[in-house]
Amino acid sequence: MWRKQNRKFSLYFRIMGLVMLIVGIGLIVDGIGNYVDQSRQKDWITTSATVTDVSSEEGSSSSLHNSHITYYIMTYEYVVDGKTYTGSTGRMSSPRLVGDTITVKYDPEMPEENTAILSPNTRDLVVLLILGTAIAVAGFFLSGMPELFRNLLRKKHTEEPKESVPETDTGFDATAIAKIPAKQWVPRLAAWLLAFVAVILFVKFFLTSGAADLDEFRNAAAATGYTAVDSTEDVRQRWGVGSMLIRSVSVHEDSLRLDFCRLDSADGCRRIYAAATLPITGEVTESNTAARQIYAVDSPTNFAAKIRSGRMMLYVYTTQEDKADVLAFLESVGYWGK
Repeated sequence: MWRKQNRKFSLYFRIMGLVMLIVGIGLIVDGIGNYVDQSRQKDWITTSATVTDVSSEEGSSSSLHNSHITYYIMTYEYVVDGKTYTGSTGRMSSPRLVGDTITVKYDPEMPEENTAILSPNTRDLVVLLILGTAIAVAGFFLSGMPELFRNLLRKKHTEEPKESVPETDTGFDATAIAKIPAKQWVPRLAAWLLAFVAVILFVKFFLTSGAADLDEFRNAAAATGYTAVDSTEDVRQRWGVGSMLIRSVSVHEDSLRLDFCRLDSADGCRRIYAAATLPITGEVTESNTAARQIYAVDSPTNFAAKIRSGRMMLYVYTTQEDKADVLAFLESVGYWGK
């Protein structure tokens, strides 16, 4: 029984090692290739470009403190000899707004070839080399390659029969793992997985329970007597966020403005929330919980607020006379109150 389980563990670790070896070598090749390509662009001409769109996507980070990171991709256009060309920045750590000016460079012989990387990125090269080497080395030993090479060398230099290599020899003591009774580690692993799933479900459904999505918000507004319309393009232009804004629904009346927006990433929503300013000054009220962030300002005549919950953001502007009705509506859709 233990021998069969031991072989299973050995196979798992060998496969894992091969995958890590391939991934590590791929990172090294990518790092060197990108650096060589960037070095060939040293003689390209720099020029000013205008950001025409911005979007975000989530990816893996090489940082030990954060396994996930949000990247931003800006589309831009520039003019050479009266002709307009377009390009993309690739993944960036922070966004720029639509209409911002950035510096790019282009190939003078082929102006359509361009890049936002102005000099070879030595930092990325070093990070990919170190990370790729570490992963490749770990995969090399986990896959059992050292023992394979030793066997090949023995077979080449001697005709004497060699001692057979146990199937469980993977370059480390796999028997220590295999000797752990399944009745001990299986329940523990299952308990950890269930706890992890429970936390995710708690955050997703309990902490955000009652918070309406765009269509629910629109229906609730109509039921309250407000007229809510799709305002995606209008808000994209006013905020300069481009494709980061997936969709927005707004209520625009003489004494009320409500913009309810969904962004394409939580980090992008957090950045826009932090940068958003309110059109009045006065008494400030702030609230930061696991479910949402609220920053509100009261003046003698008006009330304004910005609210963020995950990828959703709300902008509110109304009069003091209508404030109570507006806050009652926001509480009914889960974006105000407890």
